[in-house]
Amino acid sequence: MTRIAIVKKSECNPIGCGGFLCAKLCPINRKGEDCIQEDPVTKKAKIDEKLCIGCGICPNRCPFQAIDIINLPEELTREPIHRYGDNGFALFSLPTPIFGKVVGVVGVNGIGKSTAIKILAGVLKPNLGNKEEASYDELLEYFKGTEAQRFFEKVRDGEIT
Repeated sequence: MTRIAIVKKSECNPIGCGGFLCAKLCPINRKGEDCIQEDPVTKKAKIDEKLCIGCGICPNRCPFQAIDIINLPEELTREPIHRYGDNGFALFSLPTPIFGKVVGVVGVNGIGKSTAIKILAGVLKPNLGNKEEASYDELLEYFKGTEAQRFFEKVRDGEIT
């Protein structure tokens, strides 16, 4: 996973924390690698984002709240079910509609709950990552052998509205 490590130089106080407490507690540093070290120019903590595992120890233990680690999501390698334009939001899966069962959709903002519901309701037709809407034949081929295939067959045939 990719991450961004932010050290607020104005907040970082290596002397006040006992000499780079973050570096002493870092599991990567404890293994013998240099994930967190002293920046020779600023004399403040410097974090190597490539070595950082995003464990959260340094931001949680820094007495001056000088460190933030932001884990960035990686794009999935499979093709999306729906994409809003080039470099736009992409939805990679749908909740599985099971006949006779209630399916709840919960999650944080911005993960595609509304888009997924619009697709399942037939309001929005997925484009399978292309610029044009996919045909029902393409959708059925994409979902072949799944419960979603049966669902989209019924939507196509007008049995579900």
